[in-house]
Amino acid sequence: MYELVLKGKFILNRGIIEGSIGIEDGLIKRISIGSLEGDAVISLDRGQVFLPGLIDTHVHLRDFEEKKKENVESGTKAALHGGITAIFDMPNTTPPVIDSMTFEKRLKLFRRKAYTDYALGFLMKSNCNEAKKAKADFYKAFMGASTGGIYSENFEVDYACSPGVLSIHAEDPKIIQGNPERPPEAEVRAIELGLSAAKKLKKPLNICHVSTHGGIKAILQEDLPWVNFEVTPHHLFLTKKDYEKNPLLKVYPPLREESDRRALWENFSKIPIIASDHAPHTIEDKEKGSAGIPGLETEVALLLDAVNRGLISVFDVVEKMHENPLRVFGIIGRDFEVGNEATFTVVDLRKEWTVKPEEFYTKAKWSPWEGRKLKGKVVMTVLRGRVVMEDDEIVGKPEGVRLNVQRG
Repeated sequence: MYELVLKGKFILNRGIIEGSIGIEDGLIKRISIGSLEGDAVISLDRGQVFLPGLIDTHVHLRDFEEKKKENVESGTKAALHGGITAIFDMPNTTPPVIDSMTFEKRLKLFRRKAYTDYALGFLMKSNCNEAKKAKADFYKAFMGASTGGIYSENFEVDYACSPGVLSIHAEDPKIIQGNPERPPEAEVRAIELGLSAAKKLKKPLNICHVSTHGGIKAILQEDLPWVNFEVTPHHLFLTKKDYEKNPLLKVYPPLREESDRRALWENFSKIPIIASDHAPHTIEDKEKGSAGIPGLETEVALLLDAVNRGLISVFDVVEKMHENPLRVFGIIGRDFEVGNEATFTVVDLRKEWTVKPEEFYTKAKWSPWEGRKLKGKVVMTVLRGRVVMEDDEIVGKPEGVRLNVQRG
């Protein structure tokens, strides 16, 4: 007899298995293709599947001086609502997480307010000693200016002294200065510089939001085992033409031509990570030209809709939002194995719904997909054996914990 038993279909070894999961003290105690007995039992309906807890490795939660745009509470609730069990918090906040004291303030804030689990980033800019003191979960460098304006003026030095995995925003500052529209060559040039440094330093590098044909081609051609990259749903599903119709879709890097979008899809199987780059702004700030798209509450659903359209498989979702984030960032205790945390994203592959941003938990009450009908929805989120979101309702208090990342 277990404290909790989950019954239904689940993903195991790239197969969908019907069975039971026995849980004690928030940990997986047994995985069975048969029936298990529990003090409490959660049984899934037809069309529903337990996925191992999905992770978003690129999220901007604002807070500090920008609480009106998003805060840790609203953003992590949005994550749970979207089926995200852990987020990676980007450090280009106001003020930026660029010294160990600010990092500690950020950590204290998350300990009190986070509904999801989390990894905290540290911003690199000629601050090697502070980076070592902070002992962050990952590090971030902007090769060119983006939201917040701070960028690494000596990228290779910052990369060399980064104490852990370095995630980079790859856009070349000189090209941006000459062309504020941020053409594809701004990304391609920065990616090439990043790859050149990676070949020299042989240190873990994660290239964020790759959006161009030239960018993904350069990464795949070099094929460096210690270099990984992310692609966002908005670069997979939207193009420059969508932005021309709706200026709220301004984002860095920008939405691209259809040929770039097609190149991402043609290489989808080689993309290690899908991440939202959730970047919330108020409508007023968007109308003034702020760049960023909210995505925590739609990213998984968009991928499930793609599953239903035959573009990808549900195993792709697990690989790019669970397995590879664990591998790339050295997260332990989250694999779907006996002895690890009982953390799951429950999806209904058959459920059809309409995107209504006014019902979201993010403070950014808009979405590129407003009014879009999608097939496939997150219906429950389970964190360490506890249901924390069910049928669009957040359940309980903020009990997120820091991910067990193997720093360095």
